[in-house]
Amino acid sequence: MPDRPEQEARAAEETGGRPSHADVGSKVNAIIEAAETAAEEIGQEARRKAHEILRKAETKAAARIEELTRTASALRDEADQYARDIREAADSYGTQHRQSVEKEARALLADAEEQSTKMRDAAQRKAEELEREVGQRHETLRREAKMLEERKQRVLESLRDVAAQLQDALAEPVKQAPDDESLVEALDVERRR
Repeated sequence: MPDRPEQEARAAEETGGRPSHADVGSKVNAIIEAAETAAEEIGQEARRKAHEILRKAETKAAARIEELTRTASALRDEADQYARDIREAADSYGTQHRQSVEKEARALLADAEEQSTKMRDAAQRKAEELEREVGQRHETLRREAKMLEERKQRVLESLRDVAAQLQDALAEPVKQAPDDESLVEALDVERRR
């Protein structure tokens, strides 16, 4: 294409420097043809660049989507791990708290059982002591009752003797008691017999 203007310029010199109408038409046709070819090349280049831009944009978008998907997946995995950690921590705390409460309950139960055993043993000792005291008191009262019964029997026998002596004394004729005789001597029936 660059050779054509030179050829046309040479042809114009040969014809005397003035171009002919046919030459002008062919030049216009050549210019139009060159413009159409250039336009076609520019259009093809634009389409190629547009396709390249579109391909790059799609590649970039796919890469960005993949990156965002990875980020979202990583965040989801991180959130899942955090949830598992929290759940494990809560379970661990619950287990520790339950174990602590169970340990405290066992300690309280053991203390209560120990106190109960001590109180039961003390009550048993007190009951045994009271039983011994009651037994001793009962034995003392039984001995005292026996002694009182024996004393009562002796008093009754003495009273019977006194009654018999009184009866004997009343039945005997009254003798003149010596003036120096005491009441005890007067009542002493045995001496008079």
